[in-house]
Amino acid sequence: MRSRIGNSWQIGAFWGIPVKVHWTFGLLIMFVSYTALTNGFKLWQGIGFMLYIFVLFFCVILHEYGHALSARKFGVATKDIILSPIGGIARLENMPDKPIQEFFIAIAGPLVNLVIGSVLAIGLYFGTGNLSLPEAGFDRIDDPVEFARYVLWINFALFLFNLIPAFPMDGGRILRSLLAAKIGKVRATKIASNIGRLIAIGFVIYGVFNQQLTLSLIGLFIFMMAGKEYDQTKVMALLKNTKVGDIMRTSFTRLHLSDNYTTVIEKYYREGEHNFLIFDSMGNISGSIPELFIKDTIKNNTQDKSVNQMMSQKLANVSPDDLLMEVIELMRNEGVAIVSVSENDQLVGVLDRNNIESYLRLKAE
Repeated sequence: MRSRIGNSWQIGAFWGIPVKVHWTFGLLIMFVSYTALTNGFKLWQGIGFMLYIFVLFFCVILHEYGHALSARKFGVATKDIILSPIGGIARLENMPDKPIQEFFIAIAGPLVNLVIGSVLAIGLYFGTGNLSLPEAGFDRIDDPVEFARYVLWINFALFLFNLIPAFPMDGGRILRSLLAAKIGKVRATKIASNIGRLIAIGFVIYGVFNQQLTLSLIGLFIFMMAGKEYDQTKVMALLKNTKVGDIMRTSFTRLHLSDNYTTVIEKYYREGEHNFLIFDSMGNISGSIPELFIKDTIKNNTQDKSVNQMMSQKLANVSPDDLLMEVIELMRNEGVAIVSVSENDQLVGVLDRNNIESYLRLKAE
């Protein structure tokens, strides 16, 4: 283990993509160890069973690299791959706009399992002539041939399971990409999301009545993520079709370098503005006051300070014709809470984080 990041630990990086293990993965190791000890396994059976679990998750990692490397072909970067007790996830920076690209990214993962299973099937066929399903239980897991047969069929099972059209699983994304080519991404996501939720409910019910805890957890995860994915898709579509001029404020407070925070706080409470631009005596923008500075001033009771003493000098200027999504990215990269909006070298308005959040909440209802 090289480093801990948040609730996960990085265990390696391949092709420039980090692999991390979520802390809950430790619970799986404990469960597997408990199962091996309480099922009456002999030493080599227990070792074989635990090795099988690790090989299974190694196949899951390869599955996720299938997504990640396919995404890279289309210019989409992958933040990392995270393993948890219920599987793995490749966290892509974004999904491509073209449905055909999403199709290939989504199907790449299951195809990795199909290839692994097929290679093992060919080897077993020519080596033993027997491709039958392994016996129930893991009594012969210590036999190398039986071990290979377990790995063979679990990869075929992963291939088929991931093709279930339960969004946001791979099958759901494949379904969304096929629908999006005909009816657009937002409508396609809504349909795929609703189908995913229905299947998720089925997973939970089946898991509860058949004591399949993992399947029930997967069902709950799918149900929650399907709704979030639809909301995110709506927001992204909105951002790509909204211009700064559509939501900027043309009426705003102009603070001066000589003003003190008493004035700022009064405007903050009375006018409802959260972020301010500061101007010098010549009318030029000198800086800004983000809401965080105002809250700190109120907390520390330092209202007697002038804005000149406590202001941010980070500035950004945009055009009314700029897309909202591009401006949000600019604000994030530059670390600014408010931007000036200019047209023909004239200041025509401002846009801040509060404007954007209010607009997205209104449209999301």
